[in-house]
Amino acid sequence: IMEQEIKPSTYIFYGDDFTNIRKSISTLESRLENRDAIEWNYQVFDGRSTDIEQIEIACKSLPVLDKRRLTVINHPLSLVQGERNKKRLTSLLQSLPFESAVVLAEYRPLPTDDDKRKKQQNWLLKLAKSMGMRVFVKEHRIQQLTEWIMERASQMGGNFEGPAAKTLEIKVGDDIQLAEQEIIKLQTYVNFARPVTKSDVNDLTASLPEGGIFDFVDALGNRDQKKAVTEFHRLMMDSDVQSIFRMIVRQFRLLVQSREILDRQGGETEITNLLKVHPFVGQKLSRQARQFSQRQLDSIFHRLLEIESGLKTGKIGIDLSIDLLIAEIR
Repeated sequence: IMEQEIKPSTYIFYGDDFTNIRKSISTLESRLENRDAIEWNYQVFDGRSTDIEQIEIACKSLPVLDKRRLTVINHPLSLVQGERNKKRLTSLLQSLPFESAVVLAEYRPLPTDDDKRKKQQNWLLKLAKSMGMRVFVKEHRIQQLTEWIMERASQMGGNFEGPAAKTLEIKVGDDIQLAEQEIIKLQTYVNFARPVTKSDVNDLTASLPEGGIFDFVDALGNRDQKKAVTEFHRLMMDSDVQSIFRMIVRQFRLLVQSREILDRQGGETEITNLLKVHPFVGQKLSRQARQFSQRQLDSIFHRLLEIESGLKTGKIGIDLSIDLLIAEIR
């Protein structure tokens, strides 16, 4: 009984690191003991398209042939737009049976100040504080790649100058594996005898085809499926398909964040500063984010993450997966 009393009944995951939020959810799902009964004990809801009654039924249901039941609510802030739903969800979470656990997954950073415009977003963290030990909260934030490059180089016994790390980030996008390969190559080039400079990176590291990704996203935003397919396959001719795919994921992550900034009455300058991108990229992101609604961007980004997960099974290639995604966008 004591173990049940201290085990969290509610898990709140939030931040811009969508991949690791999903990994945290998968970890909880893997703790369900009876894999044969998983379909009865694991349910996922989207707060943007479901209603509170469905979630109440799921959360109050007892597990079948297992010790615990897990309910995941993606985008819970969309579910609690009114005070009535806030009170109902709060009451539900505070009265969960020991055999039931709930995950609230919000795929964006949440402010901690009392800005009235951010009251809706603050509500989730205030709920967490009110629940004490019954709730587990974890923020998932993407570490700036520039900082990671400098830290990784130091771990290897080398050193990167700040401008060199920033230049490498621009060249590799958010491809961690490629970044690691380049760190090793560049430090070997300088024989670990001096810091890697911006000039070294420019001389030895090729850039991913950044311009092409903007053309690809433009075609998607214009619902020009034929051009989007053409631009995607042109990208694949210029670079490794895994790198291209990760670059597409990165681009849509930035667009999700840019759309949120625009929805908060921000603009090109805020996008450039908050996302720490080049002004030219900030201008492009501002224009492209306006071509999509937040819901469309979230849907595309989550679809990309599903493709990434599916690649591990080897059932379908990246090129066909992206072609199918393009066909789905209307």
